[in-house]
Amino acid sequence: MKRGTTFLHLPPLILYPLSMPKFRIISVTGAHSKVGKTTLCSILLKNLKGFGAIKFTKTSLYAKVVDDPAIITQKDTDTGIMSEAGAEKVIWIQSPFNKLEDPLNIAMGMMAGLKGVIVEGNSPVDYMEPDLIVFIVGEDGQIKPSAMESSKKADIIIISSSKDIKNSTLPDSVLQEKREVFRIDLAKKEGEIDKLVAHVNNILIDLQL
Repeated sequence: MKRGTTFLHLPPLILYPLSMPKFRIISVTGAHSKVGKTTLCSILLKNLKGFGAIKFTKTSLYAKVVDDPAIITQKDTDTGIMSEAGAEKVIWIQSPFNKLEDPLNIAMGMMAGLKGVIVEGNSPVDYMEPDLIVFIVGEDGQIKPSAMESSKKADIIIISSSKDIKNSTLPDSVLQEKREVFRIDLAKKEGEIDKLVAHVNNILIDLQL
């Protein structure tokens, strides 16, 4: 077994309940793969000090939790990008959806002592209660069926586009009045980044009151 890799052949007593860590949880979800979730995570991590990050990758067979720096910090990987962005700690969960709860519990327990954690991936939302859910969608408005539930739960919508929101083809179910919408070209890291960061910080401050 590689150092820093936990395979889930473990007794239930070592698992950490999600309610145990006293930190804020931000979920970054998206309409489909390659929509910019890791890029947005890196933007948030650069601006939220004291935050860790969890990367979720869906697998078909076994579940494992990886925190080995030699693996996590590899250049041009999603976890490497999160580390370079300033994450205090990065953990990589590889798991089938129906086996995600236990590795997510373990990963959350490993984040104890941090101010907060950013969790990338749609599936983890079903196993926890984030303080903030961010959903990314492209200008074409395409959302894969398995991502529709995440889009409905989102507090913030990010439109990854260089075009005006009014010219987008987003479905009405995404652009709801109670949601904050920001336009950020994630490929170029341009757009309403400062407004997004300020909004997220204000939410975090309000949660502490």
